[in-house]
Amino acid sequence: MVHMTENQTTTLQALLQFALPLGTTLVAGSPDVTIIWAVTVRAQPPAFPDIYGGELALVSMDVLKSYDSRITLADVVQNLAQVGVHAVAVNSAVSDAAAAVANETRVCLLAMPEDSNLTRVERAVNTLIVNQTAQLTQRAIEIQRQLTRLAAENRDLNSLLQIVARATARPVVVHDDAGVLMAQVYPNVSRRGGMTGRTLLQSLPYGAFQNWLEREAPDVEGIILASPLGYTTVLKVEKRVAGYLSLVAKQEPLDDFDRLVLSYGADVCAMELAKSRAIAIAVEQARGDWIQMWLSGTPADDDLLTVRAQQSGFDVGCSFMVVVFRAVTRTGAALPLESLISLVRDDMLRRQINGAVGQYVDVIVALYPLDGQQQIGRVRRIVDEVRDQLASRTPSGLVGAGISRPADGLTALREAYREAKDAVSIANQLGDREQTTYYGDLKLFQLLLSLKERNLDHLRRFYQDTLGPLVEHDERKQGDLIRTLNGFFEANGNLAKAAADLDVHRNTLVYRLERISELTGMNLDDADNRLILHLALKVQRVLATLSGS
Repeated sequence: MVHMTENQTTTLQALLQFALPLGTTLVAGSPDVTIIWAVTVRAQPPAFPDIYGGELALVSMDVLKSYDSRITLADVVQNLAQVGVHAVAVNSAVSDAAAAVANETRVCLLAMPEDSNLTRVERAVNTLIVNQTAQLTQRAIEIQRQLTRLAAENRDLNSLLQIVARATARPVVVHDDAGVLMAQVYPNVSRRGGMTGRTLLQSLPYGAFQNWLEREAPDVEGIILASPLGYTTVLKVEKRVAGYLSLVAKQEPLDDFDRLVLSYGADVCAMELAKSRAIAIAVEQARGDWIQMWLSGTPADDDLLTVRAQQSGFDVGCSFMVVVFRAVTRTGAALPLESLISLVRDDMLRRQINGAVGQYVDVIVALYPLDGQQQIGRVRRIVDEVRDQLASRTPSGLVGAGISRPADGLTALREAYREAKDAVSIANQLGDREQTTYYGDLKLFQLLLSLKERNLDHLRRFYQDTLGPLVEHDERKQGDLIRTLNGFFEANGNLAKAAADLDVHRNTLVYRLERISELTGMNLDDADNRLILHLALKVQRVLATLSGS
């Protein structure tokens, strides 16, 4: 990592990583320049000790201006270049004129933090040149202290990652527990002969990393594993995996210093995730409380509850969809919801959805905000994925989800909740107890189920008169006419798609449709006949759920 020779020299890049103050930036020049020693501006003339060429000059403009108030950093760089200095580091702002002179004279120019103590910097640089091991140990301690201080100051995740990236001169990436990218930071300089940090991040195999997580992700703190991104360690919060910290390294070994920095970084990143999680959970619990109060309250309480919703950060004026998740045993008994609620809540946090999750009676109620009509399909996909996750957590039970139609504002919450719950109930009556059901798709089934009590005989007669010949044919000849008719309607009458979905030749499909027309006496080219047959298929499904049908 550090490029040393028998004459005890190092590179500017190594100094940036291990000796110069954290926060030092390279304004001009290459990080690969060789440095033989560090010298500091003096308080009394001569300003600099003897210079032999190849040094890093540490400059305080305040001290130099005490000799000559007219002197500029550009003058200093010009003069030091003439005596062979390879680099100049200053603990003040760098002007464009000074940077231009540095580029012209091929002298590297660095800007250190204004509070940098030049005497300490000189000692650190020269210690690295003479005794690399001692300086690296000291540097690792400095980085640990800075990371701890930033975490105590409640700095964001990116600020912490900047320290790790700068110390290792490698890009740093954080994923959440599901492998979703949370943050990525690249260093200001790259290692010798390597791509820039930004280029590396653009070329990372994130797909391969997600596949790796599914196969062999680490689940023990403190273990650093080689991964498709480079080297990865787990971030845990309350004994649960909260994410993964990765140091991007393309076919480069990880040395002891990098391991130390990665470990320190993992500790503080886990702390940051824990704080963020605690804050988010507190907000979500507050939102869950007012969901319960709202659904159990009356319209007279709405003004007060609106204030409570606003206080918990929810946009009461947005459009949203209400989702009801219901978990029951095979016998129909309700299952405990505590662990399932946290899963729904965590999923919403991970997706950065500003929604709300709560419990009402024996179901989980979730509010998903909408941003335009195109969001409806996205919410339906998300809910289906969450339902699958809940089902995986309840192997001995059944999990169903119901979704309301879009509702405007919280005044519509109670009606939207009823829609979502009705969607679950209707799907349950139809025998679909383990799926996601959208209320807007159930209009016809609502009508048929409402007729079942008083008009059950009429429904059976309609079904028998319409589809009876097809059912009898399929039972007698082990045919597929009912399935073919369903496939035809599912494909909206598109013969090519229906044939593909049914996995039959198009000519076979055409023959079966002709046979259906012949047995029912209905021409499928007639719109009314298609409506009657399609309705009969829906009635068949309703009757199949009723006892004795």
